[in-house]
Amino acid sequence: MIKAISIICFAAGILVFFLIVRKQKVEEEYYDRFYFIVSKHNTFSEYIKLSNKLRDAFIYVRARLYKFNEKYLFKTQFHNLVLKAGYYKTGEATLFYLIASIVYLIVLIVLVIKVLSASVSVASLPCFSIVYYIAVKFYLERKHMQEIRKFRTNFIYFLDLMATCIKTGMTFNASLDVILPLLHRFSPLLGHSMQDFSNTLKYASLDEACDRIYQEVPLTEVQEFNATVKNSIQFGTGMSSSLQTLAMEIRQFHFIETEEKIGAVNAKMGIPLILFIMFPVIVEIIAPGLLRAMQNMSLDMIS
Repeated sequence: MIKAISIICFAAGILVFFLIVRKQKVEEEYYDRFYFIVSKHNTFSEYIKLSNKLRDAFIYVRARLYKFNEKYLFKTQFHNLVLKAGYYKTGEATLFYLIASIVYLIVLIVLVIKVLSASVSVASLPCFSIVYYIAVKFYLERKHMQEIRKFRTNFIYFLDLMATCIKTGMTFNASLDVILPLLHRFSPLLGHSMQDFSNTLKYASLDEACDRIYQEVPLTEVQEFNATVKNSIQFGTGMSSSLQTLAMEIRQFHFIETEEKIGAVNAKMGIPLILFIMFPVIVEIIAPGLLRAMQNMSLDMIS
């Protein structure tokens, strides 16, 4: 009797399970057709395809991460370092935060396991956090210095392109619009700063645009560019010839800097030259005679 009741209950449970699954499947199809209407897919079969669903889920997660970063991380002082390092786009900055967080969590979990196994002290956890923060900050500062060097190197070519475009009859704003898509290939900092300069120039004054770009990139080249543009617009001088002259002066200034660095190499190589080349050579020349003299002195003392 009990065995029969158990079989009946088991069969009823299976029946209820299949009914619930069927109902849930109908509801899922209803919601899928509803979301298909508001989606960007052309057909329903394309919408329910697994690869498209995974891609839509990835886009949704990415959008949530972007909103989280914009709400909490993009307002911090640390984010200014991330921007200066060249991660100007939201996706690039989010990817950097994600990779840095994953690496930190993995190493932290390993340290926690070692602490629980009593192989590492508990003090290693805060020490690792401090060292990791300093290392990430040092990496961002180094990358910012690399961006500055790329900016200085490619700024001359930007001036040459601007002078060429203006010489063909374009206005200053039109020249910027033509050149801006090319600048990101050479230097992200140059492309980003000139994009801000162009946007500020369209919706504000020239003085405000020049002040803003100099605050973002406080270099002598940018200061001279601002002075050249202001003087050309104020006094009506030829913008093309002014920019060409400025590019030539900056190029000569870079040549002088390179010559100074080459001249400083001789002074820097003086100490390694003495320690690792001249001193061993002198020792090799003097050592045989010195050893012979010491041997003769020892023989004289014995006799």
